Amino acid sequence: MARRELFSNAGALALVVASSSALAQSDAAAPFDSGAVDLPEVSAASPVGASGGGGGPGGFGGAGPAQDPFNTTYVLEDATTAVKTDTPVMNTPLNVQVITQQVLRDQQAVTLEQALQNVSGVTVTGGGALGNGTPYNQVVIRGFPSTTRYRDGFRIDNGTSVIDGVSTTQLANVSSIEVLKGPAAMLYGLVEPGGIVNVITKEPLNAPYYSAQQQIGSFANYRSTVDATGPVTQDGAWLYRMNMSYQNNAAPFGSPVDLVNSSDIFIAPVLKWNIDPGTWVKLEAQYDENRSKLFTGYDPAINGQFMNITRKRNYGEDSPAVQKDLFAALTWSHHFDNDWSVKQQIAYDRTDLDWTSRLPFGPIGGLVWRTDYQLPTTQSTYSTNVDITGHINTFGIKHTLLLGGDVYGNRITNSSSFLLGYSKIDLFDPVHPGTPYLGSSIPLGAYTQNQLTSGLYLQDQIELPLNFFVMAGARYQFIHQTLASGDTLGELTPDPYPQTNSALTPRFGLLWRPQNWLSFYGNYAENFGANTGLIYPNTPVPPTGAQQVEGGVKLELFDGRLRATADYYTLTKTNVPTTDPLHINNVLVTGAVRSTGPELDVQGTLLPGWDVILNYANQDVRVVRSNNGDLGQRWPNVPRNLGTFWTTYEFQQEELRGWKIGGGVVYHGSQPIQVGYDLSVTPTRAMLSGYATVNLMAAYSFKLNEAKVTAQVNVTNLFDVTYYTMGYMRAAPSASFSQANRLYGAPFTVMGSLRAEF
Repeated sequence: MARRELFSNAGALALVVASSSALAQSDAAAPFDSGAVDLPEVSAASPVGASGGGGGPGGFGGAGPAQDPFNTTYVLEDATTAVKTDTPVMNTPLNVQVITQQVLRDQQAVTLEQALQNVSGVTVTGGGALGNGTPYNQVVIRGFPSTTRYRDGFRIDNGTSVIDGVSTTQLANVSSIEVLKGPAAMLYGLVEPGGIVNVITKEPLNAPYYSAQQQIGSFANYRSTVDATGPVTQDGAWLYRMNMSYQNNAAPFGSPVDLVNSSDIFIAPVLKWNIDPGTWVKLEAQYDENRSKLFTGYDPAINGQFMNITRKRNYGEDSPAVQKDLFAALTWSHHFDNDWSVKQQIAYDRTDLDWTSRLPFGPIGGLVWRTDYQLPTTQSTYSTNVDITGHINTFGIKHTLLLGGDVYGNRITNSSSFLLGYSKIDLFDPVHPGTPYLGSSIPLGAYTQNQLTSGLYLQDQIELPLNFFVMAGARYQFIHQTLASGDTLGELTPDPYPQTNSALTPRFGLLWRPQNWLSFYGNYAENFGANTGLIYPNTPVPPTGAQQVEGGVKLELFDGRLRATADYYTLTKTNVPTTDPLHINNVLVTGAVRSTGPELDVQGTLLPGWDVILNYANQDVRVVRSNNGDLGQRWPNVPRNLGTFWTTYEFQQEELRGWKIGGGVVYHGSQPIQVGYDLSVTPTRAMLSGYATVNLMAAYSFKLNEAKVTAQVNVTNLFDVTYYTMGYMRAAPSASFSQANRLYGAPFTVMGSLRAEF
């Protein structure tokens, strides 16, 4: 029985075909040999330096194990997000976790929210795999939310789009997902201090590979994906890849919530030219069109307590949102020799969002009042990034140097209008469409924001005797932001107080690897982020900052097939705006929030066929400096305890070959919610209960002609637990209704799929 795998060596790509008897003699290969089907024997080679993602120093997503479509591992040796160089995780003095494509397949993850459950200390404030178009999706790492996305190590700006980020990020062209925990400003500029999520996309391969998958699930969820790659020319100098997906949660059954459904079409072509053994150029594009009906999880409160309403109830009306995102990039890389290389990406990203909001805002006299807003937004980003990587020796000490710089120009244009008058619907017995909206549309406001950010950074990774590794680096960051606002886009007045700030953000790390399977590490990092608002009378708010100290241990067992990371960190975000008690429209920079606690991540293979993921975080996130009376309060919408256990077993017995079963539990502890329109208005005091959900999977792989076919079914939330991922409550007098929102988690769902690879 044959098994094929892709690997990269000095930038060269090849296919290897090994017999099952040979694999059986290798302990290292045994756990990854499914033995389910015979795969077609293919042989190909590409020029040195032509690895899929640019390979070599400074490259992202090289055509190694992460890009091998037949790799079934749960753990990868390298992760480039932490240091932007090809450094083994065991030699990196930072906490970086990788979600492999086999994990995504086993769990049938179709959203970032589902994928990120596999990393400790990471939550998403959306509502699970509902397809409910919630406008509140945010990734939260170590207690701090972030709307900034990263693709192959480069920032993609879409932070203003209400349905962007988690809910619309498609995984059809994703080979793996890397999560770097802690401040990442040294390499990535303006980010929240909790960390970043970096999506590694699929690269063109020099051996033909094709796959097609059809998924059908609960609530009329249909998803089709196609993946095709291979050489364009016989010599392998030109390569291509095409990934496409189409998903439709068809109305009227496209969601467990009334009046909600969505559809998404996604296409991502890539063309790569291997000019010579050390030089390549890649042109890629990505288009994603998402159409959703928005839902805010409106759940009124009485006397400070949420009403218990049915999960399917929607107090709003049909609220369509159309988001179109176009991304294009030109990337090139050149290796001067075995030690020095340069890589640059030039990118353009544009997002157009047209959102009609017919959403509830408050109960009055047993009726829920609804508003009608039109909120079109356009965001365009022009960016470039250059990294120069080199390897030098000084008196026997090895250095890996990284010198880089980036420039991001971002423009956001927004205008909104409001339908004068309200619609009403009964609070206890809502009958759609409720009373009609009356009145005419009037402008509500418009603005254009221009932001220019740039940075230069230098990093040195030093390999010392006795297996000590030192990392040191710093970044100089500059930001200039202007704003013009008015009633309409044709009547904008420039803000006379543009923001111009700069900062130097260092990062240091030390790691000792006394044994090949054991590493101890520690790090210190600072962060830098933009702020909004004015200090009385008209002084722009200075940027936020953050400092982190972290220490931990890493274990790599069973010849690298199982890795565990345990750490303890203290992370403090400073310059958090709070209200000015003397000037209601201004703020004071008197706040600080601290996140601290232990984390544990385990992933890999325990025995042949037996894979496991285990993670846990105990994160204590509190206000440690404030003038709002909330000192010591827990930060809203952050659970104290988080944990996940997931395991699969692929039968090794001959009579059961091809079968795989698995399951797991996701635990999410109780969390405080925001009270008041602004975090700085009142202390947070209401709570959402914790929950645990059980998930299962079963799959069977077999050979059909020359194709490997896999039939699979996944069940999420087996016991149909009702839970909420985030909440908000407006402060209100007692004995009265209050506007409040709770986002529902995904109910019991089933997803079946049929995938063919050849």
